[in-house]
Amino acid sequence: MKTPRMVFREARCDDMVDCARVFLRSATDLARRHGNAAPTLRIRDMAPALAHLQGTDPKGFQVALWNGRVVAFASTILRGNTHFLSMFWALPSVQSKGVGRRLLTRAFERPRPPASSVRCVYASLDSRAQALYLKFGMYPRGMFYLLKGPPKRSPRPDLTVDLVPLGETGRTSREMLTVAARFDRVFRAARRDDDIRYVMSLPGARFFLVRARGSTQGYAIVSESGRAGPACVMDPRYSAGLAWATKEAARGMGAENIVAIVPGVNPGALEVFFGAGLRTEFFGAWMSAKPIGAFESYLLAGGLLL
Repeated sequence: MKTPRMVFREARCDDMVDCARVFLRSATDLARRHGNAAPTLRIRDMAPALAHLQGTDPKGFQVALWNGRVVAFASTILRGNTHFLSMFWALPSVQSKGVGRRLLTRAFERPRPPASSVRCVYASLDSRAQALYLKFGMYPRGMFYLLKGPPKRSPRPDLTVDLVPLGETGRTSREMLTVAARFDRVFRAARRDDDIRYVMSLPGARFFLVRARGSTQGYAIVSESGRAGPACVMDPRYSAGLAWATKEAARGMGAENIVAIVPGVNPGALEVFFGAGLRTEFFGAWMSAKPIGAFESYLLAGGLLL
């Protein structure tokens, strides 16, 4: 009889459902330990997002198997010089046993990123995870807040923006990618066509130009499910106006809830969303090896994509 052992390898397409199961079990355990509500995502909803990560960055998606079963996984995505740890989860039974360190080493090193790349993560406040990220050279730079709630009517901010639809719903055009790239180089320090295509493939996703002072100052993507982001505006004075406009766009689409991830350094958006009744579903630390990106007037594309 063979002795059970831990095996590490690059993830395959058929691992995604198992990885989604690991995420849900691990995230539920984390929520219990921190006194938070358990995640409501379903495996079938999570697997396509994981497949996007694995498809764009296969060498950065690493799994650990025990007796042939996925028990932990880590996924990094490289966009320009931004090397983002998108997912890192392990079943409670294998935590604090050295599995995570080996997985992260593989996920960061196997893609062979350039020496100028900057490691970063949107991290939970779990003390063990925090200690591990510090050992990998990522340090706290701020906080990100996942907000959710019905897109209720609320007062219009003094400085507003107009959201002008561009292209067709659910389809990505070359013009969209050009516009997104122009602003992503400022806010995300990288172009990310694959991620824009993925977000635009979500049901009812619409791409908007953000117009202020007679010119295009950014862009926003809002879906009929209420997912808001990525969204950005060059002048931080308009960050409240952008948040209000995305909320109104979601309300106009008939979304039951709006979901947005807001950097703590974007007080205008936080004020608008809290004023409209949204609540904090999760909050975590923004950690990076060096300062990178600009988040004062930005809403994230999602926890997996930054």
